[in-house]
Amino acid sequence: MGRLIYLLTVLPFVTDFIKTDRWWTGAVPLVVNAALAGTIGVILFLLRRARRRELLIDNLRKTMNEAIIHDLKNPMTSIMGCLSCLIHDPPDAEHQRKLLRLAQHSCKSQMALLETLVDTSRMEQGELVAQKAPIDVRQLLEDILDDARGAASYLDITLNESIAKDAPADLYADSELLRRVLANLIHNALKYTPRDGSVSLDISFDDKSFRFAISDTGIGIAGKHLGKLFGKYYRVEGGDQTTRRGSGLGLYFCRLAVEAHGGTIRVTSEADKGTRIDFNIPRALKREHPQ
Repeated sequence: MGRLIYLLTVLPFVTDFIKTDRWWTGAVPLVVNAALAGTIGVILFLLRRARRRELLIDNLRKTMNEAIIHDLKNPMTSIMGCLSCLIHDPPDAEHQRKLLRLAQHSCKSQMALLETLVDTSRMEQGELVAQKAPIDVRQLLEDILDDARGAASYLDITLNESIAKDAPADLYADSELLRRVLANLIHNALKYTPRDGSVSLDISFDDKSFRFAISDTGIGIAGKHLGKLFGKYYRVEGGDQTTRRGSGLGLYFCRLAVEAHGGTIRVTSEADKGTRIDFNIPRALKREHPQ
């Protein structure tokens, strides 16, 4: 009992030593015998490991906050640039339309990031499930591409789309989640594709599922990153990627949303040769209701 009281008495001092990284020199006087030394040694090890984990989480949180702020500021910069050009140096009507569509696209990018932050947390907690209903895939595709065409035109990037002519309209899915997945992937493709490049969206189907493919002729991704790309907060650093950093939540959200439909998502890419992301949404034979 005496050893337990003694250990509880010195433990706060041990914790303070851990935080100052002078734990060992400060801990030496506390060792009164071999048994107590072993006990304190284990506690010191666990506390030091917990402290390192705490510092790692703090650094990760700081990095992610900076990335999110960066992602929110970028669209604002585009919007301010468009408005400044329209006010101080009004271009011709065609150029005005391009600027306005780019500003609109930037506003929607900001909203998408805010929605992703909220809904990622809700999906992790099981509070947000796919609300499946029959949707018109062709109309959904047209709505998404209509938003993206302005940005693609301004960036001098060709935007292609292809959907199987005999594709049925019996896809049961959450139209809002599916829209955001496609919009996110197209936005990423435009973001990492240089001028005069191209981005393509292809939709096909079979008896079991609809298949979606978004490909680009952008900067590509090194193979070592591919297995981690859909992880939470994972971001590709290095090279040209550093000037186009993101929050690391977009692809993670896409994975959660696709998996909520019972589908899968994967990426193939090669540095300097572009990227392709494929995902599938199973075709339901009847209406599904969330439990």
